[in-house]
Amino acid sequence: MSSFSGTNLPSLLLAAAAVFLFSAGVRAIAMGSRTIYFRHRRQRVLAGWWMTGAGLALGLVAFLVFRPGGSFLPASPTPAAPAQTVSPTAPPTRTAPPAPTLPTKPAFTSAASPTPHLPLSLEIMVISTVTPQPSATIGDIRFAEALQDNYPVGNRVEWRNPLKRMYASFAYTHMTYGVQFTALWFRNGELVAFESGPWKTGGHGRVAVKWEPAPQEWHPGEYEVQFFVGTEWKATGRFSLKGNPPTSTFTPTLTPSPTPTATVTPAK
Repeated sequence: MSSFSGTNLPSLLLAAAAVFLFSAGVRAIAMGSRTIYFRHRRQRVLAGWWMTGAGLALGLVAFLVFRPGGSFLPASPTPAAPAQTVSPTAPPTRTAPPAPTLPTKPAFTSAASPTPHLPLSLEIMVISTVTPQPSATIGDIRFAEALQDNYPVGNRVEWRNPLKRMYASFAYTHMTYGVQFTALWFRNGELVAFESGPWKTGGHGRVAVKWEPAPQEWHPGEYEVQFFVGTEWKATGRFSLKGNPPTSTFTPTLTPSPTPTATVTPAK
């Protein structure tokens, strides 16, 4: 349906067109009557009467379509409510029950190893007044039973008894002459030996420390050697020892006894 239905806007437009044609026709008749040429006067007067008649006819039509009480502007269209669409509902699907979960074992995370420190009983024994260089390093620790020019003859981290001695050979850099140097020997976390004193070699090179207890004192276990410059830890080397140490046996020493001699007693 047209948006102009129920309004007086068409009658208003027709009335305006009727007034325009009627006024134009009257003006054409007036101008034609003043024209001196017959043909031009006749054409203008005839056109004027046609426009005047058309204006009167449009005015009559405007009067007929006019509706009292109607508005001259079309009413704003009211949006229609959207049609509701019903979507088909899928049938419910059966969901399988979740599988039972077995309790998992807690994961044990080993704690980070603390930085080794010099025992207080040894720290008070540091007598050197030379300040070590912060860039001093100790590394490339190797273990052997024998040395050749401070280099280990062989290099292993697993050993078996019997064992007589152990060298811990290491490389060093930026060491200062006279600085306090300490090496601690541990077996299964227990301090078993140490050496400490002023550094008496150069700034770069390779040296070794030695531990040589009695053969029966080489008990199996995990060994480690910690190196300190001043009171600062620098490096740690480790090796393991398996097998029981030899037992000390007592060997009796035979002492020759004097041979008894017969004594002759004179007869009385």
